Amino acid sequence: MKNKGMMGIGTLIIFIAVILVAAVAAAVLVSTSSSLQQKALQTGGQAEEAVATGAEAVSVMATDASSTHAVDYFEVLLRLQAGSESMNLNNTVILVDTSDISQSLSYNSTLDTNDAWNAGDTARYLVHYVKEGPDYEANYLSRGDVIKVKFKTDGSIGENKRVRIKIVPRVGTASVIEFTTPDVMTDKRVSLWP
Repeated sequence: MKNKGMMGIGTLIIFIAVILVAAVAAAVLVSTSSSLQQKALQTGGQAEEAVATGAEAVSVMATDASSTHAVDYFEVLLRLQAGSESMNLNNTVILVDTSDISQSLSYNSTLDTNDAWNAGDTARYLVHYVKEGPDYEANYLSRGDVIKVKFKTDGSIGENKRVRIKIVPRVGTASVIEFTTPDVMTDKRVSLWP
């Protein structure tokens, strides 16, 4: 009888040890799966923001072709793409490319729009809020905002020239506007796109 009792206690100890090992393994699995779920949600949110965020061009105008038949001051009307998060303009670069010009412009929020426009700064672009949306925040392109981006190119762009303007946010998709200047430009303001 004594041997049977010893075997029963030994079996009980082994059974409890197996249950403890299983409980520890289950706790490790639950912790790991919770950590992986949080990382997956975070990565998914970042991927969604990167795909959805971006600007949409409404129009491109330029001046002054009345005397030189070439333009160098540009105005691009922008708004957010549908479903886009707000874009920080301080982290947004505009690239301008033609056969003669390759230029990178960064945002300048410190100068008055008209003063900088007249000064002809070719390293920065300026923004004028045409319409402020319900989520308006200075130096951001937010839902409902319509902005006019102004910049000067390094050189004049003449008639019948291919132009590519690329708006590149730090997070999100780049917006590309491609057009060819008209064959004849004689007006002070020239509509270039759409």
